[in-house]
Amino acid sequence: MSTRKAIAHLTYEGVDISEDIAPFLMSMSYTDNGTNRADDLSVTLADREGRWHDAWMPNSGDEVEAEIRLENWYGPGISRSLSCGTFTIDSLSLDGPPDKVVIQALSYPGNDVIKNELRTRSWEEVTLQQIASSIADSAGMAFMFETEDVRYDRLEQSNESDLSFLTSICEKEAVSLKITNNTLVLLDDRTYEAQPPVRTLTRGESDILSYSFNRSVVDAAYAACEISYFDSSANRTIQGAFRLPEATGPTLKLNERVSSEAEAIRKARKALYQKNKKAQRASVTVLGDYALVQGLTVSLVGFGKFDEKYMIDSARHEVGSSGYRTSLELRRVLANG
Repeated sequence: MSTRKAIAHLTYEGVDISEDIAPFLMSMSYTDNGTNRADDLSVTLADREGRWHDAWMPNSGDEVEAEIRLENWYGPGISRSLSCGTFTIDSLSLDGPPDKVVIQALSYPGNDVIKNELRTRSWEEVTLQQIASSIADSAGMAFMFETEDVRYDRLEQSNESDLSFLTSICEKEAVSLKITNNTLVLLDDRTYEAQPPVRTLTRGESDILSYSFNRSVVDAAYAACEISYFDSSANRTIQGAFRLPEATGPTLKLNERVSSEAEAIRKARKALYQKNKKAQRASVTVLGDYALVQGLTVSLVGFGKFDEKYMIDSARHEVGSSGYRTSLELRRVLANG
C-alpha cells in the first residue's frame, strides 16, 4: 500500500541538506503572504545534542531554498510539489528544555537595503512603474509589474526606506505589493479576484479542520467616497467622488492632495475599494493543499450568510508531526468597485 507523505526539502547555501536535517526536523512552515509583507519560512529543529546552536548554527544572511514534496497525497503514484522559493535567514532562537532551535527566514534579499536604508529624495515626472523598477534595481531584486500605471508630477521621499515609501504609494493606489523569491511584485488584486475559484470548500464535505469568520462594523461597506483638497497656490478647492452603482450606505470622506477632479475621482474609487475589502474576513485550516496560494480565490459553502467567494490573503503551509496542513487568511471578494 502506498503511504501518503509530505516531505520538507531544504537547500542551504546551494547544498541539499534534506536528508541531513530530517532526524532533527520537528516542523517546517512556509507562509505565502499578501500585500506589503514578505513571504516567510520557519524551521523548527530538535537540538538535544546542541549542534544547531553551536557548530551547526546557521548564519544570518545565508540563503535557504524550500520545497514541500507530496508523495501519493492525491492518490497512489500521484506526486506534487510546492516550491516555496528562496529565503534569507533573519533570526534564530533557542528554547528548552528539551532544546529546540527555530530558524526564521524572509524573502527579502540578504542586503536588506530595501527595508532598512533611509533615503530622502524627490521623484519628478515619474510613473509608479518607474519608481518600483528603480527601487527593485537598487535592492538587486527582479521586478514584476501587473497593474495600471500612474504618472506623478512630484513625490517626496523623506527619511524613509524605499519599501516604506513604495508601500505608502501602493496603498493609496489600491495596488498590492509583494516580495517573493527575491522579486518585487506590484499587482492589481481586482484582476485576480475576477478569476474563478480554484477550490470550493464545503462544510461537512471538504477536509476543513477549523474555521472562523468576522464581519466588521467599523469597516462596514461604504457606498461612496468623496475626496476634497484645498489648493492654496490656486486658492481653490478640488473635489471628486465615486459611488458604487445601486449601493446604499455611508460615504467615506477624505482630505487628500489632488491636482484635478479626475485625480480626485480616481483616488476616491481606489480608497473605497481599499476600505470595503476589509469588511468580511475568514480563517480556514484544511488538510494540506499545495494549490492554495496567495492571490487565488476559493468559494466557501455551508456557512450561511458567510457563503461567499474569498481571496486568499495569505496561505501558511506547515509540514510536521501532525502531517501537512494549510491555513488560509481570507477576505471576501467585492461584487463591484
